[in-house]
Amino acid sequence: MLNKIKNGFTLAEVLITLVIIGVVAALTISAVINTYVERSTISKVKKGLSTLAQAKKLAEAQNGSIVGWDFGEGSTAQTASDFWQYIKPHLAVVKDCGSGTSCYHSNVLFHLNGDLDTTNHNLHNRYYKFILADGGVMWYRMADHGKCNRTESGYNNVCAVFFYDVNGVKAPNTIGRDVFLYVMNVDGVYPYNESNQFNDCELNKSGRNCSMYIIKNDNMNYLH
Repeated sequence: MLNKIKNGFTLAEVLITLVIIGVVAALTISAVINTYVERSTISKVKKGLSTLAQAKKLAEAQNGSIVGWDFGEGSTAQTASDFWQYIKPHLAVVKDCGSGTSCYHSNVLFHLNGDLDTTNHNLHNRYYKFILADGGVMWYRMADHGKCNRTESGYNNVCAVFFYDVNGVKAPNTIGRDVFLYVMNVDGVYPYNESNQFNDCELNKSGRNCSMYIIKNDNMNYLH
């Protein structure tokens, strides 16, 4: 007599199936989350650039060319503070920390390659800090050696360099992942592009050029 055909699955088969489904789901969810975070970061990097460009444009419409603004020469707390009076009215600022430490709450900033940045941006008083309405933290320093006449990051007549942590004080506080740089010069605002090369935006480099990479390529593929 033929054996009866068994119906259903054994407990072991069910458990194996659930494990496989769980692994696939975990990988899928992780990929979806990573994609979402990257797209959100890309959007914020672009917004940071347009926010600063618009602020400069409005400030110049009200006060004339940036070269005529009343701030001193060199990268000091005083010149940054004097410069702030022109920019602040045209930014959606929820907290103004000046050269203090109550905006960023972090004494640690990393490069994309994992190295610790040698400058403590939070404690160094030449960096002027503020929190935007979107929750991001910005800080800037004025250009060294004169007033809007420094060559930096491939640009001439640089006035200030801005840092933008798109997710505020949250980790990873890493240049190229959640911290991005912009340059404001006499002509406008541009993504930081040291030596006009993208090769600084690699996992084994500092990441300072990643704002330029993102603006040009609309992706963060350098992370993968």
